[in-house]
Parts: sequence; structure tokens; C-alpha cells
Amino acid sequence: MTDNSQDKFKKESRSEIRNLASEGASLSFKPPGGTWEYHIKLRDFSASGLGLLVKEDSDLLKQIKVGDVFTVNYHEDTSPVTVQHRNVQVRHIYFPATGIPENHMIVGLRFLEQNGDQ
Repeated sequence: MTDNSQDKFKKESRSEIRNLASEGASLSFKPPGGTWEYHIKLRDFSASGLGLLVKEDSDLLKQIKVGDVFTVNYHEDTSPVTVQHRNVQVRHIYFPATGIPENHMIVGLRFLEQNGDQ
């Protein structure tokens, strides 16, 4: 039996520079039709979107799909703590290209408006 587990990993193809999020940066949101609010550590970001790191067995992955639109609360770890409300769209859900961390997926969210156009 051969192991085709590498087939599920997506090659990095973004043209924008991604910046790693600071240790305390996170998002909170309630997915469309969801009953629970999720608070998730931010993985990385660019001028046009955010990347979340989600365990592959998380119920969240059963509640969202590519194309969904919702509002997130973006929590920055500045002093005082800053919260921005942003409308986003789920652009992709995939395993990290390197497979690390194991058993996690990346959820890519695209901003639907420029910062400050809210």
C-alpha cells in the first residue's frame, strides 16, 4: 500500500507577502448559521487577508465552506488591546504545504473591504 498523504497538501501560490502574526493576535467570529462563537489564533496575514490555523477535526470545518461571507473581530495584542470588525470571505481550506503542524488545516480569509472602509 502506498501513502498518498502528500497529495492533500497545497503548494504555496500566493503572490502577496504574508507576515507571521504576533503571539497574541486572534480572531473571534460566529460562522454563518453557527451557534458557537470561535476564538482562533491568527497564523499569518497580508494586506488582503488572514490565515487561520485550525485542527483538522474541529467542528468549525463542518460549519464553513469556501465562499462563505461573515464578520470577524480581529484582536491585536497591542496595548491597549485593539479590536477591528472586518467582513471576510473564506477563500480556501487546505493542509499546510509542509504538513506542519500535523493534523491542522489553514483557512484563508479574504477581506471584503479595505481597512478603514467599514
